[in-house]
Amino acid sequence: MTSVLVGMGAGAFIAATISVAVLRRPPASLMRTNVNGRAVPAVLGLPLVAAGAAVAGGAALVVPGATALATVVVLVMLGAAGHFDDRRGRETVRGFRGHLRAARRGELTGGTVKLVAGGIAGLMAGALVAEFPQAVLGALLVAGTANLFNLLDTAPGRAGKLGVAALVGLVTLGDPAWATAASGALGGTLAVLPLDLRERGMLGDAGANALGAVVGLGLAASLSPAAQAVSLALVAALNLISERWSFARAID
Repeated sequence: MTSVLVGMGAGAFIAATISVAVLRRPPASLMRTNVNGRAVPAVLGLPLVAAGAAVAGGAALVVPGATALATVVVLVMLGAAGHFDDRRGRETVRGFRGHLRAARRGELTGGTVKLVAGGIAGLMAGALVAEFPQAVLGALLVAGTANLFNLLDTAPGRAGKLGVAALVGLVTLGDPAWATAASGALGGTLAVLPLDLRERGMLGDAGANALGAVVGLGLAASLSPAAQAVSLALVAALNLISERWSFARAID
């Protein structure tokens, strides 16, 4: 637990330091109008991903196994794909079917990039933490949970609060190697969450996707195959439900 607390502290420090820099002069392309009609920069994903990847990278040098490396993979790949989508601005295409139809037309959407990145990162991370066929379960959990968090990031602090709750539970009860590796992401989320709640900034797709991917990897690393299957069924069901009904409306 000492390593987890140290990782959380390091992650919080890194995220807080970078947040000051990115909020000072955010790019115009990352400005968004939130649900309250305020202009908010979608820049808090960078501090979160940087904090999580830095701590997980350090953990990879001392923690046995490849779980820490898998954590770096999902954070960096999903963070980069989400940032690509953030830079493109709001797209009219929505849902899995919409992005797949756009792909068939030869149109590259941010959502398509995130779907592909989630699949590749999930497969890479799954192969690092488990053998086949459990690796496939892990890959689907990473990709599905990343997308689920992205869908929930529609109000200040919503994805961050869910991420903190999920990470605290998994860090406390889950796989010790993953807990150490993910402690930086937890500390980073705790550091940027007040900024998100005060509408100083938002996670954006970069932060929400990366945060969800870390949670998905935690489920894959910590649960039995049967429990992973149940979790995947729930995550898949929620993703499919979102194709028809809005989570934001239901929560409101």
